[in-house]
Amino acid sequence: MPSTYGNDLRLEEIADGEQSGTWGATTNTNLDLIAEALSFGTEAITTNADTHTTTIADGATDPGRSLYLKYTGTLDSTCTITIGPNSISKTWYIENGTSGSQSIIISQGSGANVTIPTGQTKIVYSDGAGSGAAMGEIGTLGVTNLNVSGDITVGDDLTVGDDLTVTGDIVVSGTVDGVDLQTLNNAVTANTAKTGITTSQANAITANTAKTGITTSQASAITANTAKTTNATHTGEVTGSGSLTIAGNVVDEANLKVSNSPTNGYFLSAQSGNTGGLTWAEAGGGGMVFLASSGAISNATNVAFTQFDNSKYDAYVFYFLSVRPATQNVFMYAAASTDGGSNYDQGGRYQTGTSTDYGFYVMYGGASAANNVNGGVNGTLQILNPGSNKYTHSISNVVFTNSGGEIIYSAKGTNKFDAEDTNAVRFYMSSGNFTSGEITMFGVVNS
Repeated sequence: MPSTYGNDLRLEEIADGEQSGTWGATTNTNLDLIAEALSFGTEAITTNADTHTTTIADGATDPGRSLYLKYTGTLDSTCTITIGPNSISKTWYIENGTSGSQSIIISQGSGANVTIPTGQTKIVYSDGAGSGAAMGEIGTLGVTNLNVSGDITVGDDLTVGDDLTVTGDIVVSGTVDGVDLQTLNNAVTANTAKTGITTSQANAITANTAKTGITTSQASAITANTAKTTNATHTGEVTGSGSLTIAGNVVDEANLKVSNSPTNGYFLSAQSGNTGGLTWAEAGGGGMVFLASSGAISNATNVAFTQFDNSKYDAYVFYFLSVRPATQNVFMYAAASTDGGSNYDQGGRYQTGTSTDYGFYVMYGGASAANNVNGGVNGTLQILNPGSNKYTHSISNVVFTNSGGEIIYSAKGTNKFDAEDTNAVRFYMSSGNFTSGEITMFGVVNS
């Protein structure tokens, strides 16, 4: 007669007279599986699966047999997990360790099931009732003392039958006995007229200079607290006989007394006749003003800048920081636009040396992803007279490693034939994309 596995741990039960001389190995396996039933196990769910089946193997190791069972994987919807066979009656600690913020539903048959939200663990048990089998979870938990070092989340009513001692803050997002505590606190704070209380109560509060109704230590703390005001609101000038200490990162642009509204790129100038003695002013001629950054470039076809204002800036300087093309032996250009970036001129309307070019010249030679992982193109491109009725010129100064491994310094000038108002540029490679790097844009203020 063959062995059977009808027990709740699916251990091999040797038939009478079977496995003569080898029953010891089978017994050892069963002992290992009993130990496994007290262990920790993990089981991965297929990515974005809506259903999953865990079947405890007959007489062989299986994570589904573990006392603590953690499910992992990535989900985009709730996943129903059926644990079989449906004849076993067993208890598990089951953790929803999946990513994707989805719940898992633990089932055994057509009976009740248990839902475990993401990141939570529940004590779950099966009744092994066959096709109609059900899953249950632990209900009321009775403990003498409960020590929790982290957060407690209560999804329903919380009943406390004895004293409740809290050493920290209590944050309430709802109401207490129908009263919104935050609304009540705001009303009390704003109630400078002391409405809602009797005249005698208001007078008692005003006249309580002796600090009656509080302990001696509390009264002493109030008296001594002459320099520890926080979150104070002042409607006039702040004056005092001693020093006033302000914590870092609390005085911002909106809290300065300045005579005008700020503009990006402006600086604070001392103007004694204006409100607060301060005025936002534009930088003097020739100063450099940061205008824009590409941020970290990643596999981009091109990088465009439209932050031109030729009424303020005589020239623009672009800084290249480890800008790497994906293809070797390529040119890097900046194509000009006269309509704010709607269209860019990449035709042969530029001249570098004696040759016709396809944009403001930056470099040629590669700095390829394959040969120059830690380098790329570094340097500057200056665009001069972008808003004049004369030709716009550019000067490039860059250093890079070419496809042959040489360190190259390149300095070249480019002339754009047409006397047009250049108000945007787009950097591009003659072939392929930009792999990585960053480009920043600065404006040179009109003199």
